Amino acid sequence: MSPTLSFAGGVARALVLIAAFPAAGLAVRAGLQAGSAPPTHYPPSWMEEIREEEPELWLVDGFNVVQVALLSGRDRDGWWNAARREELLAQAARLTQTGAQVEVVFDGARAEPEGDGAGPRQVFAESADAWLVARVRAASDPARVAVVTADRRLAGRVRHHGARVVGPGEFLRRCRA
Repeated sequence: MSPTLSFAGGVARALVLIAAFPAAGLAVRAGLQAGSAPPTHYPPSWMEEIREEEPELWLVDGFNVVQVALLSGRDRDGWWNAARREELLAQAARLTQTGAQVEVVFDGARAEPEGDGAGPRQVFAESADAWLVARVRAASDPARVAVVTADRRLAGRVRHHGARVVGPGEFLRRCRA
């Protein structure tokens, strides 16, 4: 066999192999559209939906949630105030009624006393981000901690320590449920 024929044969086999993948994908798609079940290579028991456990502790990046979720699109003048904090705490209080432990941290010095201990714990810190990371690191099981923030850098830091991240909108939906 000449080298030219052997090369041409190799190219032809490669083209057939390349064409087989899209053809197989189209066949599976046609089968799915026709109502047949997708092929499975695992026992049905392995295919059950995996559900995450509810977090034991919700740590909320207070002013981040106020800015992103509560004020979305509205005038943000004077949003670092007690009224905005109270609005967020009132939403979070609904989640504590289900038995969840919620801690909301705000940047800055303590503005007023913490309250009576019912509802979410309100914390003031020089840096809310640093406080949240330290709190996750100190948790006995960081996988059972959810940090509520839209801050990508903070999200990466707490994920690195094992916590999960929940966006502000999702958190408020859970509070309202």
